[in-house]
Amino acid sequence: MKTTLRVQKLDRPELVAYDRILKRYGAGCYPQEPQEREDHWKVPIGAFLESRIVDEKANRERILTFNLRNVGEILVRKSTMRVMTATRLRTLGRKILKKRAEISRIVEQDLIKVFGKPDMKLRFSLLRFSLTGLQPIYRTLYLLLLGTHPSYDEMIRVGPHYPEQVELIVELDYAEYTENNMLVPTNKLKELYSREEGDMERTIDIVLGLVLSTFYYDLRKRMRVAQFVPYVRASTAYYGDAIQFGKLISISENRLRNNVSGYYRGIPLPRRVSYAYPVMIKELVNAKILDYDGDYITGRANIFEKLIGIRNALPMSEEPVSFG
Repeated sequence: MKTTLRVQKLDRPELVAYDRILKRYGAGCYPQEPQEREDHWKVPIGAFLESRIVDEKANRERILTFNLRNVGEILVRKSTMRVMTATRLRTLGRKILKKRAEISRIVEQDLIKVFGKPDMKLRFSLLRFSLTGLQPIYRTLYLLLLGTHPSYDEMIRVGPHYPEQVELIVELDYAEYTENNMLVPTNKLKELYSREEGDMERTIDIVLGLVLSTFYYDLRKRMRVAQFVPYVRASTAYYGDAIQFGKLISISENRLRNNVSGYYRGIPLPRRVSYAYPVMIKELVNAKILDYDGDYITGRANIFEKLIGIRNALPMSEEPVSFG
């Protein structure tokens, strides 16, 4: 019995790159369009990353594929049609994780923008643990609405970061310093308080939302206010999956915790959050950011509707993966 084995000649840069990809990286990667250089071809590497989204209450699963482009490259010498250099496997893996993190960041950024919309009626003052890190803002707003005017010297005696946080509400034009360094409310804050019919908590919630949507990354990185971060990450992990699924889903607390780990790989949950996750979820529900669906956790339709437009910007599909 005669057997004929046909071997395709590696006479094109994309074939040379594809051969290297199969040997070193696996079938989840593919060569992109070759780019010609003086003495070599540059072949960027793309990667397909599977994402499984589950609605546990409905017992439904959707499998999506992210097409992550430019996660590495292979250089093919023209004269020999051999690989000159190629991205290391470990480096490729790090770049894939970085690209996936960029997708999570898109959801996070848009969610933070939603926090600043007064019409959402979110109740940040009920996120009790987060307020331990935002006390300077919360307490100062409370005093100003009561008619008490703290001085800069009084605030700095409390701690060096106290007036630094208060400066954020000054930047938003809700407070200002007089000539003798007393902090007073602006007409903008007075009008907001009046518009909310003298509801102090509601007024503070609106300003807190605007502070967070405007200065979240500044608070987290420069001022090192970490208490609000777990709330943002839990919310992002839920809405990120719901956006991929295409509608609100209902998941267990354990699955939400796993989603947070998946969205923020390499960043462990703070110990307080790890032990008190049910309390944090309850606070997010009280703040009208998440909701309960029986024994499951779900999202809020008004928030989801503000975020679902992101779906069209994500590099994902439900089509079968083809390597062409």
